[in-house]
Amino acid sequence: MFHVRKVKTMSTKTKEEKKVDVALLKKQQQILDAEQHKNLTKNLSVADAKKLDETDKIISKVETNLIDNENSNLHIIKNLSVDLKEILPLNKMYEGTDIKQLDKFKFNNSVMLKFTNKVLLFLFGKNADTIQRDNPLYFKALRDATPSIILELIHGVIISKDCFSSPAGRKPKMINFNFNKIYRYVKKPKSVSDEISAKDYFNSKFNKGGKPTDYISFELFNNISKFILMNVEQAESDVPLLRKLNSINEYIDAGNNYFASEQVDKQVDATKECITNLLDVATNSKKFEILFDALINLTDESETFKDFKKHIKSFENKSVKIKMYQAVKFDGTKVKYLQAVDTPSLIKQLQNV
Repeated sequence: MFHVRKVKTMSTKTKEEKKVDVALLKKQQQILDAEQHKNLTKNLSVADAKKLDETDKIISKVETNLIDNENSNLHIIKNLSVDLKEILPLNKMYEGTDIKQLDKFKFNNSVMLKFTNKVLLFLFGKNADTIQRDNPLYFKALRDATPSIILELIHGVIISKDCFSSPAGRKPKMINFNFNKIYRYVKKPKSVSDEISAKDYFNSKFNKGGKPTDYISFELFNNISKFILMNVEQAESDVPLLRKLNSINEYIDAGNNYFASEQVDKQVDATKECITNLLDVATNSKKFEILFDALINLTDESETFKDFKKHIKSFENKSVKIKMYQAVKFDGTKVKYLQAVDTPSLIKQLQNV
């Protein structure tokens, strides 16, 4: 005996997809949030309501200061690199070197600091040795602006016409930047695929819209300047050492280039350990130029070398005499070693360089 099973046929009707009105949902959420906030504040005590209002005013004041600071930083850059360009004492930067053009320097943090101290602070009649102690925020304002000032002096990236944006509401200004002026100087990291051009790599980091010109913030201006001049970019999350090193450099660049008065011995010991470890990293990675540059920085500054010699000679005794000479000498843009065991041989080498 056969049983016949009835099979339901599928309806040919398709369900209509309902589109969600995102704008309407947001509006409804805003109405709900406003009602909940009203209930929250209605039940506050007089003291809590007063303190909440006081805090709101403090936050608004901080917001105003941040906007003013952002605007002021951009004006500092423009004033010093464009309007006052002709009176900058750049000759102070070249003293003690054979370099006569700003773009011939190999920029790093110490060269940036030299520009701040020798050029900018000198222009304003400030003492580089005391200002970091007495007026650290004045120094920080100039130090923070230095990379962008140098980028403009070398590459002329600021567009003077309609130089600053006119933002609506409580937002800081931005400055008119010419990206086309720097594309030829972009150097992408070696780890980046050959299929990606230097320009495309740069735009992925700093100019996602790929515009030839655009208004940019002070922070972006500084990040671009450090990338072009020093090949420094924001540390990626998968490079922890770079991220930590950038944090240390940013802390020191902010004017913290002296040991704090508390726990000096611990700071000295930690610094010794850090420097030794970093030199080990450089040696293990076969990056001997780091050791070479460290030697140059130690011996090229006359005052630093003088103090260093005094420190070494403090270990002398009657039976041991230590002779020290500066290890390098600049010949144009090149660096040459000077090796001497006594005064006559040093003089002879100097005559031959």
